Amino acid sequence: MTFSIPLRATSVPTRALEAITGRPSRSINGRSVVEPGERLRSPGNPLLPGLGFCDPHARIAPDGRILVYATHDFAPKNPDYEMHDWWIWSTRDLAEWTFEGALRPEETAIGRAMHSCWATDALLAEGQCWWYLSDGPDRIRVLHGAGPTGPWRDGGERPLVDEGLVSSGARDPHVFTDDDGSEWLVFGTWDFYLARLARDRVSFAAPPQRITIRNPQGPYGPGRTDDKPSLHRHGACYHLTWGCFAALSRRLAGPYDSDGSFFDRELSEQPFAGSEQFFMDRHGSFFVHDGRWYFIGNDFSRPGATPHFRDSVIVPIEYRPEGRIAPARVARNWR
Repeated sequence: MTFSIPLRATSVPTRALEAITGRPSRSINGRSVVEPGERLRSPGNPLLPGLGFCDPHARIAPDGRILVYATHDFAPKNPDYEMHDWWIWSTRDLAEWTFEGALRPEETAIGRAMHSCWATDALLAEGQCWWYLSDGPDRIRVLHGAGPTGPWRDGGERPLVDEGLVSSGARDPHVFTDDDGSEWLVFGTWDFYLARLARDRVSFAAPPQRITIRNPQGPYGPGRTDDKPSLHRHGACYHLTWGCFAALSRRLAGPYDSDGSFFDRELSEQPFAGSEQFFMDRHGSFFVHDGRWYFIGNDFSRPGATPHFRDSVIVPIEYRPEGRIAPARVARNWR
């Protein structure tokens, strides 16, 4: 099977694009086309405001670029989650962003256009890429890329995670590579599941196992998590997060002890701190740039943003001596 699925152009609200570029843009029905290779400068928070850039998962390419595999909220007036394609953006300095292209579901094994191109993540290894995609709320598929931005081929006609495989919603994949080189997929809604990837990275080496979280906390109150799980390791500690809420373990498989939210409203500046939904839907991931840890995740505190038309923010991350994530500040100038 050849790598034959390309990345395409996308469309975004014209006014938002013009506000970023400072120049007129050709508009059709209030939307403008962004072509692969187009560069936009956006040095502060929120990132690429008003374009619908959300659910960001950052990965470091072999050439040092930060690649962000993201979803795309279609329009400011979305009454619900409406996402027509998946995006890849890249940056070297977290200020100038290059649009690498959009993946359209109709060109994959999904075989049709849809409005549920939900959250995504990627595994970069051996100069290639495996791209894990939420096919709506209950399936996860895989594409195999010749490089970090493709071209692509389907990793199989059937989903990696099909509806009914686990008891929770099967969405929001996140890839974790441990220090021993083992590769894992975490996913789920309310209950999170962890499965080791097989050597082909398009199947599992063993069935997914439910992760135990003691005293879970989340944006909906005590005793509940959310969807959007993410997993990273700092020193000897494994951090399982869902949005801006975290749990800690010394073992990958858990159990994990909930630690509340690492976002601190009192430390944060306006307009971020003033949002009534400050702790809601912080879907994102952790990455290292120039020796420093960061979180990149959702935000909808900007006027005109909504829970269904979101931006993204970057937040510097520090760790306490005992391993916990220290309280983090959301600010326009995060540098």
